[in-house]
Amino acid sequence: MRKRTSASALLLGGLLGISGCVNPDAGLPPGSTRVAAPAAPAVREAPAPAARQVAAAPASRQGGESFVVSKVRQLAGEADALAGVIDGLEKAHAGLRDGARQRAASYHQRVGAIEARLKIGTTRANPRLRAEWNVAQSMLAALDRDVGAWDVLRTRAAEADSRAAFLNDSVLNAFELSGAVEEDHEALHAIGDRTAHMTVTVTRLLDEVSAASERQGRLVTAERRELALLAEAIDAGSLEDGVASGPYAARAAEERPLAVVRFDDPNVAFEEALSAAVQQVLDRRPGTTFEVVGVSPGGSMAAAADYADKVHRSLRRMGVAASRLRIATRADSDLNVEEVRLYVR
Repeated sequence: MRKRTSASALLLGGLLGISGCVNPDAGLPPGSTRVAAPAAPAVREAPAPAARQVAAAPASRQGGESFVVSKVRQLAGEADALAGVIDGLEKAHAGLRDGARQRAASYHQRVGAIEARLKIGTTRANPRLRAEWNVAQSMLAALDRDVGAWDVLRTRAAEADSRAAFLNDSVLNAFELSGAVEEDHEALHAIGDRTAHMTVTVTRLLDEVSAASERQGRLVTAERRELALLAEAIDAGSLEDGVASGPYAARAAEERPLAVVRFDDPNVAFEEALSAAVQQVLDRRPGTTFEVVGVSPGGSMAAAADYADKVHRSLRRMGVAASRLRIATRADSDLNVEEVRLYVR
């Protein structure tokens, strides 16, 4: 038994000596032998778990960005675009306003000089005053073009106002989207505040442009009548003698108008028939000049002037140049409602 134990010890010692890990006699009492710990069994790696089957992300999460985030980005971009439009409208409004004021001031200065000369009297049909009158008429035509520019700007401002209202509704609807986080709603609040500010700005701009357009239209209508009177005064050589009656009234009454629009209804539909009549004339004589005459049954000429201006604008929309249009008013006691007569010159 003792021999078998010694053989085992030698075998173990030989194994330890080969491994070189420890000295079998170090730190042990005499006659003892260190027994190496059995080697740890090899650990077999566990097989990798099967891949989880993940359901496909819904459309709102495709591409790594939620639908809410995409919507916020879209609304922010629309707000930026609208801000650029409104900024352009404000600049256009300022430029048109300043330009119209300067042109109106120059026009009134020119007309005032003609009237001052006529008040002290001059020769009949003074060619110098007639030349000044022609310049004033050209300046009035520029003011009339401003009316068209105001109308275009008003249309653009109305479109921007509609865009602002639609954007505001879109922002409110975005708050109802599911899947949002707090940051998304904070961004929506910021866009909503910005949109509200732009709505106030564009609404104010629309009101100012509309008022300017109407004011300019009334100015041009009134000054057309004044220029007609001024032309007669130049022919007479005196402001006191130049009244809108006599030669002009007789000429307008004797001539046969191309078209007559009776305004027994303020909303009478006349543009289609008027366009057909005007187009026939222009097909034969492209350079034709037209005269629009508002005729009143008596009393105030304001309604007749407004109706004449309405027909004048309709002709402009048909493509007739402002330089080939003249406008005037007169009274006719034989009428019972206002009408507008269009003459070919």
